[in-house]
Amino acid sequence: MQNDFVRTFLFGHADILIKDGKISLPMIMDAAKEGWIGIPHGGIGMGAIADLASEFSHCTSGNDFKCPSQYSFRMGGSEVRVGDTVTVEAVPTVSGISGCIYPEGSAMPYITAEIDFGNGSLVKDDTHKNYLPENYSQLSGRLEHIPYYMNCFGCGVKRAMPGLKRQFHLWESPNGNIVCAFSGFNAEDRETIHLFSRNGYLHPVAIFAVLDETMGWGGFMAYAVGGVSVRLNFTLLRKISVDEKVIFFGRGEKVKGKIDRRMFFWASGCGAVMRDDGTFEVVAVSSGQWYAVRALTEQMENELIPKEQNKKIFEIARTRASCKKQ
Repeated sequence: MQNDFVRTFLFGHADILIKDGKISLPMIMDAAKEGWIGIPHGGIGMGAIADLASEFSHCTSGNDFKCPSQYSFRMGGSEVRVGDTVTVEAVPTVSGISGCIYPEGSAMPYITAEIDFGNGSLVKDDTHKNYLPENYSQLSGRLEHIPYYMNCFGCGVKRAMPGLKRQFHLWESPNGNIVCAFSGFNAEDRETIHLFSRNGYLHPVAIFAVLDETMGWGGFMAYAVGGVSVRLNFTLLRKISVDEKVIFFGRGEKVKGKIDRRMFFWASGCGAVMRDDGTFEVVAVSSGQWYAVRALTEQMENELIPKEQNKKIFEIARTRASCKKQ
């Protein structure tokens, strides 16, 4: 059993239960795991299921997750709030695991997952190639800060508890509004995102959470609505060292429906390691679908800080969304 910062952050000191080949662990969705106000961050649940894969020998190599690997998550079953207790379960498959998270007392899962390690048949979304810059110089000096929540696991840069504390940025590129987040560019990352690593490599919980938010923000900057994740897919092409400089990118791709009825948007993303010459190596690819929620959009407008920056970002997003409707 793993015994490190990530495992303790997720599960405390709970003991693994093994029965009929299935492993399970209880997890308390405490305030340290918050995303939207009062709601656990989606990256937490996804990362928790992925973490249980480390208990199966066919999913690991030298105590690390095998790569390349593919992760497919589906949300939207039972509702979970901050303060709830859930059970994270995993059963082995031929080349990975199937996982579920169940709220206490519920037979309906909160998240389900299919994880595949190195089966040789990667299905990779290459949409990011349409907007990934050729060189970092195309970004430098062209980024607009995106506001943040006080306590969010991903973007809560002023929270007292351990978290990723990522600052997100808008790049108004020739190929649309692209959202970016950085890792490994500042020494302070050792006390934030790099805490969520194992054996010197970023843990999936960090990668999933940052890409989830980057894509979610990408959708907002295209359609001016906030939403909850419905489906998320990740391909990790290789491990990401904490000694590497990584930029995560996200962009809204399409939208269907209207916010006053039923509205979904789709987004794509990737994580790219920056080489010494400023070019990029793509090491993670992602895509997802979100269900737009008016109340969450209103929460963003009322709660994100700094207020002046929030007002500016909303104006940019609404202008972009208005242009798309014409």
